[in-house]
Amino acid sequence: MSSNQLEIEFAGIIFKNPFLLSSAPPTMDPRHILRAARLGWGGAVMKTVTEEPTVDPRTRLGVLRRDGKAIGMNNIELLSREPLKKWTDEWIPKIKQEAPEDFIFIASMMSGPEPEGWTSLAETISASGADAIELNVSCPHGSPEKHMGAFIGQNPKLVEVVTKAAKKGTDLPVMVKLTPNVTDIVPIAEAAVRGGADALSAINTVESLIGVDIETATPLPIAYGVDKKEQLSTYGGFCGPAVKPLGLRFVSQIAKALPDIPISGIGGIEEWNGATEYLMVGAKTLQVCTAVMWHGFSIIKDLTEGLAKFMERKGYTTLTDIVGKALPKITTWTALTKLPPLVAHVIEDNCTGCKDCVVACADGGYVSIQMRNNVAVINNEKCDGCGLCYVVCQDNAIKFVHTK
Repeated sequence: MSSNQLEIEFAGIIFKNPFLLSSAPPTMDPRHILRAARLGWGGAVMKTVTEEPTVDPRTRLGVLRRDGKAIGMNNIELLSREPLKKWTDEWIPKIKQEAPEDFIFIASMMSGPEPEGWTSLAETISASGADAIELNVSCPHGSPEKHMGAFIGQNPKLVEVVTKAAKKGTDLPVMVKLTPNVTDIVPIAEAAVRGGADALSAINTVESLIGVDIETATPLPIAYGVDKKEQLSTYGGFCGPAVKPLGLRFVSQIAKALPDIPISGIGGIEEWNGATEYLMVGAKTLQVCTAVMWHGFSIIKDLTEGLAKFMERKGYTTLTDIVGKALPKITTWTALTKLPPLVAHVIEDNCTGCKDCVVACADGGYVSIQMRNNVAVINNEKCDGCGLCYVVCQDNAIKFVHTK
């Protein structure tokens, strides 16, 4: 057994830790990837390449804020600006030569619905020295207009076809990156596995419109039309901490349906505890993008140290001990006991007397909270245990207790 408690096997590859850079701007070139590699990241998925490089609009990033803090980001950026040959002939060999030996490099590629394109790309990339290949069948913007990305990823038959085609062109492990822009992700995941996928990545960004500049009635982020004067925008991919609940949902659904397929969890991972949540719902590796774009590559130290300390505190000796730990506790709504004797309770030392819970309970709940001596007091006879007071409390002053 390895002395490295963060080491994990994934699709036949040993990762020194589960934290990877996802396919995005932080993996646009060797300078970015090598900097991350030297700081301790377990691996990286390069920015997706296809047969032709991409030119992007400006601006292409939008933000969703709450109380001034960014909680989500929208992007209308597409694939690598550099041609495939630049990556295969120069950049991938450079990364493999200069990165630490235990750093795992994963190539990301995309083609159209014709299987020959996927086979050809896989053959070319396999000869460059990559450790694995991720198939991007999930980009939600731009690419579907060209019958690529999520156009393929929303169709189980196409997913199976292109996965088989890619496998035909390589002996490397193949991961398929899935889209959340579907009603049910499981049939898509099953199709990828039928096609021979060695692992799955979930999720890519959520198709979205981040907002509108109400002064000019212009959707955000503001880009320009072909005349370079008219301000326009389009639907983009939403990411960041606000999408974590969606990522957890999709990863857990895949893990429950396909317990033997390794999953790389993506979506809103900012801190070690969020990473741990993904592990507990079935992910084995963890891909990070937005948090790196906002806070830099050095967050890897907090991620690895936080996870290691948690494992020590809880007595987990390997990451495998954590993977899927929460899955048995995810059940159906009908299997839940209705109206158990559970009510809210105020932790008086934490209550600041802000009255947020009083207002919320009066207008959105069961009128069960009053103020007494500047401290919230809950009437157990009226409390329905819904949890609204916990949602609005910013002072960690609410807990739930059994009354019987």
